[in-house]
Amino acid sequence: MQNPPQMSPDNGSPSEVASLKRRLAVLEAQNAELRKQPVTERNEPHHTEGRNVSKISLQSMIDVSPWGWNQILMILAQITLKTIGGTDHIRNWRLGVHPFLNKGADGARADDTTRLKVTVASWLMQLTPSPSPVIQGQNKMGRGFNNDSTGRLICPVDYDWNDLVVRQHIRDYHPDYRVTAYSWPAFLYKDEQYDPQNPTNGLFKGHLLLKTFKYIFTSPTSAEMEDQEEPSPDNISTQGHPKQRRTAGERRTRCDVAGLLNMKSVQPRAIAYVAVQLRFALSSTGSWRVVDDEFNNQEFYDNIVDFLELPMTPDASKEVDNLLLWWNRHVSAYRPQRVQHLSVARCSGGC
Repeated sequence: MQNPPQMSPDNGSPSEVASLKRRLAVLEAQNAELRKQPVTERNEPHHTEGRNVSKISLQSMIDVSPWGWNQILMILAQITLKTIGGTDHIRNWRLGVHPFLNKGADGARADDTTRLKVTVASWLMQLTPSPSPVIQGQNKMGRGFNNDSTGRLICPVDYDWNDLVVRQHIRDYHPDYRVTAYSWPAFLYKDEQYDPQNPTNGLFKGHLLLKTFKYIFTSPTSAEMEDQEEPSPDNISTQGHPKQRRTAGERRTRCDVAGLLNMKSVQPRAIAYVAVQLRFALSSTGSWRVVDDEFNNQEFYDNIVDFLELPMTPDASKEVDNLLLWWNRHVSAYRPQRVQHLSVARCSGGC
């Protein structure tokens, strides 16, 4: 087989290098999962694996170039060769497993899209005052920029949705008010508030974004719960500590999506996936498409991943670390702990 062309930082543009890094990260995660598969496992479980993988990668590696996709298949085939121990299995693996992964990934995205279409409408109709016109659960024609409530949420933060002239320009597709993936939509920000002087303040802390993440990755019930904030002394004295309030009846008996993915903490690609799903649910587009008018969902996903995985400066990297820590504290399934300086780690180091 002819070797694929090699690309290095010297002969590739920054965007190409960043794209390759994203693809490599996806490959490493999926390769690790494949190593865990038992030899005698049938094809059907790969259908489930495909559903889980799609939660992390918007297109489950479909956006790679033709030579890149072939290389991916060869890499995974090499893993299969090491696991099973025979070259005769490589072709069967490529023909048998790959369709199941794609089928599972497509099915998972479709399930999330269908459920969120109804659920997000229900959430918005609980607002006070209620949206006008009414947001229907099954019909999306009354969403997007056709509705002031959803329009405010998906409006680019570079434009002032409260300005009626600007609002009309957006609806009329005015060339000076284009809606593209080069502007963050307002729902990504805490309270939909954007500060041009401090553009990262509140970014990826939107209430609806966090709620949608819980709905997809933990459980619909957790999405309905109030955001967990640090308890105040008064609340602890009257309500008890959160650990004391938890009862045996609250223990989960089913494994959520995060558990199936073995996701121990909130991942940047999971946030990006949720953001894309939420924006689509808020839009007036009836069926999924990568490009919605002028808004490219793949670019939107890539921009979020690049921001969270490829910070440009040490300060930006620290800011991202703090952001992910905030996410882990607000998603009840995750309780990260920095253990490197605790007693077990210190003793393991030869104390």
